Amino acid sequence: MPTVHHAFSGFSVDDLDTAEAFYRDALGLTVRRTPMGLELDVTGGSAVFVYPKGDAHEPASFTILNLVVPDVGAAVAELAGRGVEPLRYPDFPHDEDGVVRSTDPADGPTIAWFTDPARNVLSLIEE
Repeated sequence: MPTVHHAFSGFSVDDLDTAEAFYRDALGLTVRRTPMGLELDVTGGSAVFVYPKGDAHEPASFTILNLVVPDVGAAVAELAGRGVEPLRYPDFPHDEDGVVRSTDPADGPTIAWFTDPARNVLSLIEE
């Protein structure tokens, strides 16, 4: 195994300015513009790279970023106040707020999904 000094994940968006505003203003993340795109500071030091692909962008068919929060319901309500609506999958039992609540860890986490302006899927997972 090579010596790894640093690692990060990344995903594409169709409009870098719109993505910057969404991740900064709607999600409240620290966003830094770089010559190649954006760096999202998601946990006080762990960066996620966002890069522009313009018309060549295709949203991923899976969740590209999971944000762990202490209370998914409160986070969904806060995001709804900023215009971010939850994504509802037909195979999951969502509550009226769009949260899939788990009472048994074996059934999976309490979770809610939403999309960014580029239609990438993100989630909020309760710790």
